[in-house]
Amino acid sequence: MKDFEILSHVDHTLLKAVASREEIFSLCDEAIKYKTASVCIPPSYVGIVRDKYGAALNICTVIGFPLGYSVTEAKLCEIDAGLRAGANEFDMVVNLGDVKNRLYEKIIHEISALKKAVGNNILKVIIETCYLTAEEKISLCQAVTQSKADYIKTSTGFGSQGAVMEDIRLFKEHIGPDVKIKAAGGIRTRRDMEDFILAGCDRLAGDIRLIRKAIEARKRSYSPYSGFKVGAALLASGGKVFTGCNIENAAFSPTVCAERTAFFKAVSEGEYDFEAIAVVGWPDGDNEDEPDKHGFAYPCGVCRQVMMEFCHPKSFRVIVAASEDDYTVHTLEEILPHGFGPGDLKQ
Repeated sequence: MKDFEILSHVDHTLLKAVASREEIFSLCDEAIKYKTASVCIPPSYVGIVRDKYGAALNICTVIGFPLGYSVTEAKLCEIDAGLRAGANEFDMVVNLGDVKNRLYEKIIHEISALKKAVGNNILKVIIETCYLTAEEKISLCQAVTQSKADYIKTSTGFGSQGAVMEDIRLFKEHIGPDVKIKAAGGIRTRRDMEDFILAGCDRLAGDIRLIRKAIEARKRSYSPYSGFKVGAALLASGGKVFTGCNIENAAFSPTVCAERTAFFKAVSEGEYDFEAIAVVGWPDGDNEDEPDKHGFAYPCGVCRQVMMEFCHPKSFRVIVAASEDDYTVHTLEEILPHGFGPGDLKQ
């Protein structure tokens, strides 16, 4: 698939609680540049984004987010505030307590009320699949269909797991013909996005930045001795991306790799929880327009050990890329088996 085809399905998303105005504006600038389907942002930012960008952006915001147990009246007030601020789309979270109590008529009533409130605007229903049984997922497919919502959405991105392909296949089997699918949570790479689109998802909550930011960071490399430029982009669990490049030194031993530069920058700013890192590297002078000639630059052993200090080896993803289209993804455990970490000191 072409980049523009993929990006046209992406709701470029930043919903962390500590998102700054500058980060939100940066997200919006990227959405305009890459022509994403929308930006999905906290309700408190909708008004200032609409004022700044006008009709240039399709703005999505969230309702009852992320836990969903607000009463219907509160969710309706959020819808009203979002409409007045300029939102075009709304991602609501279903009340999981009602699901567990099998109160599906109540769920249908709530979704129907919110759909009536948004009118011709789009309503997506987040069901947080990671907490549900297969039977509950099927019942919610039926409830969303009956309520005439526009989309069923897998996850908030704040639960114990994001989108998985098995749930997309289940949705396709049980939703009505007028309901579309949005996959969210854990969708970070181009390959993830393409796979979910081909599986039938019309929208994705994605981050389009990681490999692209690593490539941009590589350009800032200070590598006068080796001529080998490396860039890294580190994704914190809250959604912020920290970049780094390799910085060489005439004495050689003080040289710092791009991966460690990114980690040290993040930790110095108070971030300690991370989801993934993208790494790119090739010699200075290689033709940037011929990425097929670039190899993969894997993290060195010291960088892997730094990752082990801050990241869960089974879930932290290391994306090693030659370009946005050519990359491989490993868990930290795969590239550092039997790694020594903080937990080992407590044994």
